[in-house]
Amino acid sequence: MNVNINELKKGCILTEDVWKRSNTPLMRKKTVLTDEHIRILNIYLVENVCVEAKLVNGKIFKPNKVIKDEKEEKPEKKETVYEDSFLDRYLKAVQHYKKLFTNWQGGTKVDAYAVRKVFLPLFEIEPSKDELMQLHHYTTKQDYIYYHSVAVSVYSYLLGKRMGLKNGEVIQLGLAGLLSDCGMSKLPFNVFEKKGSLTEEQYEEVKKHPIFGYRMLEEVPGFSKNALLGIIQHHEREDGSGYPLNVEADQLHHFAKIISVADVYHAMTSERHYRSKQSPYKVIASLKVDEFGRLDHRILNLFIDLMLDLSIGRKVRLNNGLVGEVLYKNAQHPTRPIVQIHGNDHLDLAKNPDIIIEEEFPMDYEEVE
Repeated sequence: MNVNINELKKGCILTEDVWKRSNTPLMRKKTVLTDEHIRILNIYLVENVCVEAKLVNGKIFKPNKVIKDEKEEKPEKKETVYEDSFLDRYLKAVQHYKKLFTNWQGGTKVDAYAVRKVFLPLFEIEPSKDELMQLHHYTTKQDYIYYHSVAVSVYSYLLGKRMGLKNGEVIQLGLAGLLSDCGMSKLPFNVFEKKGSLTEEQYEEVKKHPIFGYRMLEEVPGFSKNALLGIIQHHEREDGSGYPLNVEADQLHHFAKIISVADVYHAMTSERHYRSKQSPYKVIASLKVDEFGRLDHRILNLFIDLMLDLSIGRKVRLNNGLVGEVLYKNAQHPTRPIVQIHGNDHLDLAKNPDIIIEEEFPMDYEEVE
């Protein structure tokens, strides 16, 4: 819906890019607005923006006045959060997980039933590729760990299904992904309020969180041994360079290998206090190169296939501000197709390493002049 910026609240989610006479948007769609974002909109004299009907915490957003224009007459786009859609359930799951995590920080023991109540509504709906590619947009710096945990759960259980795991195993895998960072609640300092880099001593404490998580769950009925292995090993790497036990590929459980891929991807694409989020396409390309020998390549390829939908005709925006259509796919480099720009101009991204895809658009996307 289109609203005046004076109606905006912290937590509103943009459904369209905000443009101000430049080749790149002032703000991207799916930005979760903070007080600082709203201040910038005022500085740039933006009058109206389009936002979702729900805040990032899942509550209904009810402005005093909705501006009626041509856009309001068009059918709502896919990315709109409908009642009980996958994205609606995702946002609710984040808020529920936040309550559980806060309780664990206060000393409450893990309740397997409460954890399953967070996960199962997500398991019941199959998200689209577009929805999966949108998850990182919702993450806020302040609540990163909660969004991250739920997203890792979603990516993990979907990978498990792709790998042909039985239904019970897929559920345990999803629970393990959700709880992979529960041990963070037992750190002796609040890592989530740290705005700069961690000290060496703090980093050593953070590296203990898989062990803390394992200990929180080992006596709790409802979690399989496979799930516990996934949690304690999700920061281990194929070459033995991970933590906390420095085990290598042949000692790694497949749950841990799956969660590792999901964990690294979402962390790199999310906004953090000490690092800006990166384009999913840039992250996926870098994972194939930078994490070669550290992440299981078969699982990584399955993840890429799960996430990407660069089909022929798909409209994309590049990091140079240009918008084009995918003309030919590249099987060896799936994030680097040949893109048609402005009629007959072709751009082979495989031959232009500095140009990357920033975002996919629906087929009916129309470029703003």
